[in-house]
Amino acid sequence: MVPLMEAFVKAVKSAVKDKLNNDVEVPGFKLRNSGNMTSYEAKKVAEQLMDSNLIKWEDLLESMKFSIEGLVPVWAEKTEQTIAEARKDLKSRLSEVAISKPKASSITRIK
Repeated sequence: MVPLMEAFVKAVKSAVKDKLNNDVEVPGFKLRNSGNMTSYEAKKVAEQLMDSNLIKWEDLLESMKFSIEGLVPVWAEKTEQTIAEARKDLKSRLSEVAISKPKASSITRIK
């Protein structure tokens, strides 16, 4: 029952959003600005902050999050591997420093 209700709510929200985007008034609803998402290019950040001579590399690296996916294509090219091989190789090499956290629980239907 829950998946059906979630699908219905999602469909209603989508229909309302489409109408509002097309300047059709929907009683009880309005579009709101959900703000901006800011991101930074790691290389430019590193250059800017390291040029200040105020922090050390260790400080900078400890404050950054690392995603393996951005490195996979570069690793594949440098090691002459396929993307899949490079991903597997990187995960293996980094396995001792990887930190895994459980995801939030989700509801599933019992069959």
